[in-house]
Amino acid sequence: MTEERYDNLENKVLPIDNFLKAKEDANEISQLLIHMRQVRQAVPVNRRLQVELRKKLLERQRELMNQGPAGNSLPEVSKAKNHLMYRWRPRLPVIVGALAVIMVVFFLGYGQFAKGQDHLAVVGTPQELTRFWTEDVPLQPAISPDGSKIVVVRGGGLVLLSNTGTQLASLEPPAGATFRSPAWSPNGNQVSFVLSHQGSEEIKQIAAEELTASGKINRANSEPQTLGQRTMASQDSIALNETKADDQQKDIHYSNLVYSPDGQNLAYVVNKLGEPTEIWVRSSDGQEKKITNGDAPTWSPNGKFLVVQRPGRAKIYDLWLVNVASGDAEILGPGENPVWGKSGYLAFCTEAIQERVLTFQPNGEPQYKVRQQMAEMRSTYLGKDGSHMLKKLTAGEGWLTNSHLLVAPENRISGIEINWLRQQEMSGSFEPKTLVLNEIFKCEGQVFGPEDQWLLFARRDGDTVALLKLNVEKK
Repeated sequence: MTEERYDNLENKVLPIDNFLKAKEDANEISQLLIHMRQVRQAVPVNRRLQVELRKKLLERQRELMNQGPAGNSLPEVSKAKNHLMYRWRPRLPVIVGALAVIMVVFFLGYGQFAKGQDHLAVVGTPQELTRFWTEDVPLQPAISPDGSKIVVVRGGGLVLLSNTGTQLASLEPPAGATFRSPAWSPNGNQVSFVLSHQGSEEIKQIAAEELTASGKINRANSEPQTLGQRTMASQDSIALNETKADDQQKDIHYSNLVYSPDGQNLAYVVNKLGEPTEIWVRSSDGQEKKITNGDAPTWSPNGKFLVVQRPGRAKIYDLWLVNVASGDAEILGPGENPVWGKSGYLAFCTEAIQERVLTFQPNGEPQYKVRQQMAEMRSTYLGKDGSHMLKKLTAGEGWLTNSHLLVAPENRISGIEINWLRQQEMSGSFEPKTLVLNEIFKCEGQVFGPEDQWLLFARRDGDTVALLKLNVEKK
C-alpha cells in the first residue's frame, strides 16, 4: 500500500487580524470566500482512510454484481424474517406456556382414562345440617329420590327433615314399639323400616305422602303396613301378631334395609342369636331368599351385585362383592359401611391408629400423647358391576391404593383428653406418657344423594351426633 505523507501547512490559515485588515482595503465578500477556502485547505484529511473505504466499496459492489438478480432479494427476505421474529418474540413465552399446559392436561387425562383412575373429589368442607343426642342405635339416614327430604330415626320414631336439616314432620311408633333402619323406595312412593315390639321385629312400610305430611303424624290413625301387603294394618293387629310370635321368632332381628335401583327388591340383614349375620333379599311379590353371610349390604347400579362387609383378621372388616343370583363372592379389601352410588362410585370407611402429641417437653420432645383408633372415609370406582375393580385386583393393584380420601379423622382435643391433662398437672408428674383410648370413632350412616353429587354421613361428638353433608364431584 502506498504511504501517504502529510505536511504541516501552518501558513494556510489566514489570521483573523489579517482578515479584518483586508476588509478595510477590499471587497468583504471576496475576502470572506478567500478566508473560507484557506480554512478548508488547512483541515488535515486522512488520505489512507479514504483509500481503504474506496477499496471496500468497490469490492462490495463487485460481490453484488456477481450474485445476480436473485441475490438482490436476499436483504429484503432477511429484513422480513427479522421483522416477523420481532413481532412474535414478545408472545413466544405465552404460546410456549399454553402449549405446555395443554400437553400436561392431555397426558394426565389420558393416564387417568387409560388406568381407570376415576374418583370423587371433595368440594368444600362438610356442612352440618343438624345435631341429635347420641343413642345406642346408629344414625342411618334415608334420602328421598329427589334429594329434598331426609328420614332418620331418633327416640324410636321417624323424623322427617329437609335437605337443609329443618324438621318437617315426625311419625311415632305404636305404644311400646320402636322404628329402625328406614329405606326410601327409588320411586319415592314409600318408606320401609323395621318395627320392633316386645322382642319381635317386622319389616314395615308407610306411604311417603303420609310421612311427608306437615306436622306430627298420629300413630293411631296412620299405622304402617307389612312389606308385601297393600292394606294398612291396625295397631291392634300388630300387637296381636307380635304377641303370637314364638320364642324363635323373637331371636331374629332385622337391620340395614336397602332397595335395589329398580325398586323391585329389598336387601336386609338378618341377625339370629349366636349365628353369623345373613344377607337376605325380598322381592316385590314377597319371595325371600338368602344371598350370603355378611352385613351392611349396598346394591350395584345394575342391581345384580351387592357389596357386603364381613369380619376379617385383626378385628377389622373386609368388603366382598357378591353375585345376587349365584351367591358367589370375591374379596375386595378392608373396609366397612359401604354405599354404592348410581354412577359406580363406592364410599366406605377404614380404620387406622392415630397418634397425636398434646404437649412437648422443654427440649422439644413429645411429653403427653394420645393413641386412638380412628375411622376415615374413602371412595373408589367399581363401575356398574364391580368388574372394573376386580380386573385391577387380579393384576396385582392394591385395594386402598385405588381409593381416595373423602373425610379424614378429626384432629382435635376431646373432653377426655383435657381431663387427663389436668390430672397429670395436679399429680405433678411430667414424665412422657401416652393415653390409649379404646373408643373408636366410626363412620356411620353414609348415603349418596341424587346423581352422587353429595354424601350424607354422621359423626359422633361426645354426647351428640351430627348429620353432615359433603359435596363431591366426579374426576
